[in-house]
Amino acid sequence: MKKYLPGFIALLIICCSVSPTHSQEYKIRQSTGMMGMKTESTIYVKGMRKRTEPGTMMGMSQPITIEQCDLQRTIKINDKKKLYYIDSFYKQPEEIIDEDEPVKKAAVPVKEKTVLGETKKGGVITIYYSIRDTGERKKMYGLTARHVWTTQKMKASPDACMMKDSFMIKTDGWYIDLPKFNCPVRYRPQQVQRDPKEKPKLDCKDRFVTRRKGKGKLGFPLIETTTIIMGDQAAQTTEMKTDLETLDFSMEKLDSMLFEIPPGYTETKNEEDLQDKFDMSGMLGDVMNKAKRDMKTKPAAEKQTANGIRLGILPPKADEQVQAADLQQQLVNTLTTGNIEAIAVSSEEEARTMKCDYLLNSELSKIKSGSKVGGLLKAIKNTDPNALSSFSIEGSMELTKLSDGTSAGKQKIDGKYEGKVNDAAGKALEGGGMKLIDKIQ
Repeated sequence: MKKYLPGFIALLIICCSVSPTHSQEYKIRQSTGMMGMKTESTIYVKGMRKRTEPGTMMGMSQPITIEQCDLQRTIKINDKKKLYYIDSFYKQPEEIIDEDEPVKKAAVPVKEKTVLGETKKGGVITIYYSIRDTGERKKMYGLTARHVWTTQKMKASPDACMMKDSFMIKTDGWYIDLPKFNCPVRYRPQQVQRDPKEKPKLDCKDRFVTRRKGKGKLGFPLIETTTIIMGDQAAQTTEMKTDLETLDFSMEKLDSMLFEIPPGYTETKNEEDLQDKFDMSGMLGDVMNKAKRDMKTKPAAEKQTANGIRLGILPPKADEQVQAADLQQQLVNTLTTGNIEAIAVSSEEEARTMKCDYLLNSELSKIKSGSKVGGLLKAIKNTDPNALSSFSIEGSMELTKLSDGTSAGKQKIDGKYEGKVNDAAGKALEGGGMKLIDKIQ
C-alpha cells in the first residue's frame, strides 16, 4: 500500500487540477424566432473561444462561426464548400466617447491616403450606445443572470458611404458571465453587403464615433429580445423583432479542434463566397411585406393572454434633457406585467390599429437639477454609487380607454428623484405608471 500511495496522491492532484477546466466548457442549445419562423443553434464554449452552429433560416444554411477571442478574430466556415473566411475584430478606426466620464479633448483623426496618394473620401457614422442594468437578478441553470437593457442608434452623415439611413437596435435580455470567455462588444454595425454588380468604392472610407453612456455590462445571453427599427423613428419605415431563448445548458468536455480551422479547408478573402447565391435583401423584403399584409388582414391583434389587456405607450413629452424613446421603452418593459401587455406606439391611431385597450400619455413639465449633497453622501457610503445628481420633476400621466375615449385615471408626478437625468425621469414615470395600471388590473 505504501508503495502505491505516492502515485495515488499524484493522480488525485492531477484530477483535481483538471476538474475546474472541464467546468469552463459548455454546450448550449438556443432557439431564435423571427416573424413566426424559428431556428435552433448549438453553441460550444471553451475558455476564450466560442463555436456557433446555426440552423437553417428561410431554407438556407448559415456558416459556422468560431470566435477566437484570444486572437481577436472570428472564423466563418462553410463545411459544404470547405471554405473559411477570417474576420478580424475592429477593422476600422473607432473613436469612443464615454458621456458619463469627464469630457476629454478628442483626438484629431488622421487622414488616410489611397494607393494613388489622394485623400480618401467618406463621412462619419455616429453610434449612440446606452446600457442600463435594471438591478434584477435571478438564477438560471445554476448561474446568476442579470437583466439589462441596451439601445444602439446608428446615424450617418450625408457624405457617408457605408450607410445612408439611420436605424436603432434595442435589446432586453438576461445575461450571465461565463468564466474565461470574454469578447469585446461591437458597437458598430457589420459592413453592409453591396449588390454584386456594384463596384466597391475604394476611395471611400467612413469614420466611426461611438458615444456611450450608462452603467452595466452584457455577457452571454440566455434570453434576449432584439428590436431593429430602420428609418427615422418619427416616420418609422420598418420594424423587425427577434426573440432568443435557451433550450438546454450543460457542461461537458469539448474537443479543442472544434475551435480551430478544419484541416484541408481553403481560405477565401471574400465573405460572400460562403453564402449560397440568393438575393438576401429581396427575400427579407418579401418577408417584411408578408408580415405587414398579415397584420392588416387579421381581424384583431392577438394578446399574450386570453383575458389580457393591451396598453399603448406614447413617447413621453419632455424637454431635450431626456431621451423620449428610451423612456418610452423603459415604460414598456416596466408595465408589461401580469395580464398587461405594453407596446410602444407613436399615435392614438396606431394604438387603435394595434387593438390596444388603453393609451398612456405622459408629460414631464419640469425637470430641474437639485442639490447633489444627498446623492454624494450616498455615493460615499456605497449605498447608491450612481446617485450623484438629484432632480425635482413635475408632470402628469393619463390613461385613456380607447373604446369610448374616456379617462381611466390620472396621476400627478411631483418629487425628487436621484441619478442621471434620464434615470431620474424614468423612475418618476415608472412610479406614476405602476399606480395607474393598478386601476385597470
